[in-house]
Order: sequence, then structure tokens, then C-alpha cells
Amino acid sequence: MDPNVLALAGTAGTTVVALLATDAWEQTRHGVTTLWRRFRPDAAEEIDELLSRSRAALLAGGEPVAVESEWQLRLGALLARNPEAAAELTSLLQELTAETSGQTISGGVHLEARAEGSGQVYQSVRDQTVNNYR
Repeated sequence: MDPNVLALAGTAGTTVVALLATDAWEQTRHGVTTLWRRFRPDAAEEIDELLSRSRAALLAGGEPVAVESEWQLRLGALLARNPEAAAELTSLLQELTAETSGQTISGGVHLEARAEGSGQVYQSVRDQTVNNYR
């Protein structure tokens, strides 16, 4: 498969899963289901149900990485069977990320911090709990 298509599937899976746990989940579900309806109409209802189940799993504390991997595979398979879906998927991602208060969701993360003296640094990409018992 084309490396650009693989990258798109990866970014799309990450973005979709991130948005499923937000207030933008209805728009995300509608957009992804519409994409399936256009290119794989026989599986559109199943995808709609899987999106709802994925959201429920995330909200119940499920492992986001596992859910992301599933959606990356599903989207990759859709793009492999229908390369022309790439343009519509890209457009959908741009639309969805524009609606998230100007925030851009991407697959890469770079954290950098410096502490001097007795300073402490706490960084996290996801949830973090810090217990300072003194």
C-alpha cells in the first residue's frame, strides 16, 4: 500500500478515536458513516454501531491505543479497496478538526521540559496522577 495512504489511515484512526471521546463525537460518527455509505454501503450500519461501541469503550476507560489501532486498520482497509476515498477522508478530517475549537489533532507528539535547581517537571500525553507525599 502507498505510504501516504498508510499515513492517512494512521492519522485518521487517531483523530477519529480522539474525537469520539469529545462533544464532536456525533459529527465524527456522521462523517465516518457517510464515508462508508459512499464507498462500502453494505457495511455502513455496522460501522455506525462500531463507532458507538468504540465511544462507549473509551468512556468506560478502555485502552485508547487498542481502539486507535482498530480504526487505523478499518480505515486502511477502506482506502486499500477504494483509493478514491482518500480525498474525501482528508476533507472529512479537515472539517472535523476545524470544528474542535481551533485545535489540531495529529499523531505526533513532542514533549520537552527543563527544570533547574530543585524544580520538578510532570509531563503527560494522556491522563496523569501525581501524588506528592511529604
